[in-house]
Amino acid sequence: MILAGVVAVTLVTAGLGARFGAGPAGLLVEDGAATVSPGLYGATDDGTGVIDPALGPGQYASLSAEEVSGALAGAGLDPAWSVSVRDLASGDEVFDQNSAQAIIPASNLKLMTTMALLDAAGAGTTYETTVVAESDGSYTLVGGGDPLLASTESAYQYEGAKPATSAELAERTARALKAADVTSITLNYDESLFSGPTRHPDWAEGDMEYVNDISALTIDQGDDSGDSGASAATTFAEQLTAAGITVEPDPTPRTAGQGAQAIARVESLPLGQIAQVCLRHSDNSIAETLLRHLAITAGQQPTFDGGAAALEQRMRALDVWSDADSLHDGSGLSENNRLTAGTLSKVVAVAAGSDDMRTGLAGMPVAAATGSLETRYLDSSSSAGAGLVRAKTGTLDVASTLTGYTPTADGSIAVFTIVINGAGTEARPYLDTLAASLAACRCAG
Repeated sequence: MILAGVVAVTLVTAGLGARFGAGPAGLLVEDGAATVSPGLYGATDDGTGVIDPALGPGQYASLSAEEVSGALAGAGLDPAWSVSVRDLASGDEVFDQNSAQAIIPASNLKLMTTMALLDAAGAGTTYETTVVAESDGSYTLVGGGDPLLASTESAYQYEGAKPATSAELAERTARALKAADVTSITLNYDESLFSGPTRHPDWAEGDMEYVNDISALTIDQGDDSGDSGASAATTFAEQLTAAGITVEPDPTPRTAGQGAQAIARVESLPLGQIAQVCLRHSDNSIAETLLRHLAITAGQQPTFDGGAAALEQRMRALDVWSDADSLHDGSGLSENNRLTAGTLSKVVAVAAGSDDMRTGLAGMPVAAATGSLETRYLDSSSSAGAGLVRAKTGTLDVASTLTGYTPTADGSIAVFTIVINGAGTEARPYLDTLAASLAACRCAG
């Protein structure tokens, strides 16, 4: 079954703020009517609602190219925009407007980055942060590239499953040290798993606030100090001190010795869940960390260039590449990235057929409900897509993009990419109106 689980998204009432609630009556707006069909959600005992999985291939109608074209035209499609719509039952492109034209993908590139790594490494892959004992008697905090490692559970900024914490690692380390009658240590830190620049030279100065320095050792997603590893090691040293272990002098950088023995470790959330967080919140730092893991998996250097090469290699292997495509980073912050609308829509269509990649797709924002779509699809021109459209957003000053999928009014599943280059946030209402027109369309062939 291609789609089993693709759209299985849990909406927890407490996580949606006062405006929304998810339950058997559908997605509810305070003091308003249900925005989606009451049958869309399945009731659960804990008060949450779960969007039912879409039907598998052969159990829903194929898309009509003529009906899709008519729906988009009626929604105000501009001939200059790039649009690709695919029938998920077959993967065929049923609507193409400039879909082979090179465009700036913005954060839609994160779909390609996450799907590539899920395909290469598997959704269950985890990344360890460890403390090792060196032969000279010192100890080294070794970063394993966990992009969600938090200082404490309460410091974690996102909803859902809690990540590994440095506080827990400090407690485990302190227990191991005390068991060996050690109460004072010299601490090193090792972030050598990744290499190269920590920020891409393509990134606009105005976008730097949306991404931190990329390092294999970060806590609370790093910072802009220029040395995330040192910052992480300082936080860990303070937590060790609070656990009864004296750390002096200040932590210093070092590559862990080959024979160093691990005395404590914590394990990241599974990659599938990390990818979901990345897509739901369009997190640039997570995306760039995952790009480096992709490079390592592919035997490339864990740098921007190595990651871009590995990403192209994986996409070519999946037959999701065109001669117009060219990549520079993993987050989409570079304005020099080029993909096509046809490539982006095909990423989703291909991912839907893979157990591992489908895990990531389940994290895409839900219109008017979660992540970067939580405050969109609220007006009359796009509300037909509320609770139905699941899509990755993308915005730069020079590009506005949307890639995802939606059930149609008569049971088809439409995969779409809509791109407006030359405009930023001001273009979002047009993207949402077009995607909502597919959700409202009776587009069965």
